[in-house]
Amino acid sequence: MGKKAIWGLIGIMLSASLAAAAEHAAGGEALERPQVLIWKGINIAIVVGALIYFFKDPFLKWIQEYKESIAKSLTEAEENYRQAKEELERAKKALEEAKLKYEESLKTAQELAQHERERMVKEAQEIAEHIRKKAQKIIELETEKAKEELRKYAAQKAIQLSEKMLKELFSDPEIQKRFTERMISELSKN
Repeated sequence: MGKKAIWGLIGIMLSASLAAAAEHAAGGEALERPQVLIWKGINIAIVVGALIYFFKDPFLKWIQEYKESIAKSLTEAEENYRQAKEELERAKKALEEAKLKYEESLKTAQELAQHERERMVKEAQEIAEHIRKKAQKIIELETEKAKEELRKYAAQKAIQLSEKMLKELFSDPEIQKRFTERMISELSKN
């Protein structure tokens, strides 16, 4: 016997039992005759068969559409996941490139600052030598005056050099390093 036949028999027996219980509850006989129960079972089987016959295709169609909808949603979710993963990889690469560029820029800035410092020191030395030669020819008062001017000039140049070096070094490398690490950590979480 197939599954449909088994379910059909179960449905008939259940229907007959329910009908008998309902009749008994309504004050009918204790149990009807077997022929009446058989006819009631056949009537119920016909109704159940008609329902299956008329609503089987729409129900199966609905099931198929629901299954396709779930498959489509799953496919879209997988595609979104793949795209997000690709975006994450691109972001990681961009962050690595930015980190390398930052390190190169920092190195270049440090080298430039070192060259500028050496040039400024050399320039200051040349000026100091020139002033020293002049000072030997001038009286002691002018020598003191020249030394005072040299101190002011050196202090001003030192301040200018310090400001220029600070501007060229962007900012504190430790702060930038922590910022870069934090961004990598946040991108990794996503």
